[in-house]
Amino acid sequence: METPFTPRRGTIVGDARLAGLEEGFKEGFKEGFKEGRLAGKAEQLLRLMERRGLPLTQEARQRVTTCTDLPLLDLWFDRAIDATSLDEVFATPTSTDRVPH
Repeated sequence: METPFTPRRGTIVGDARLAGLEEGFKEGFKEGFKEGRLAGKAEQLLRLMERRGLPLTQEARQRVTTCTDLPLLDLWFDRAIDATSLDEVFATPTSTDRVPH
């Protein structure tokens, strides 16, 4: 059975590897957190549109679930509160739109 290499503090190679692991963990955590926020916002938007009786097509579902822009998802959510159609929700943002940050 092969023993995996374990970097040790206090050595040049060990310190470099440990720093790389720590940086990788931080970046992975940030990315995972952002993906979780996106998924949560998309799920809530879809639920709101369903509850409001907006006709959710497969294209609309895909558009929401593949969106990677958090402020845009927030804008769509705000619009879906009063919208009577999907066209109103997904209309191109204008200069008068309040895009949440």
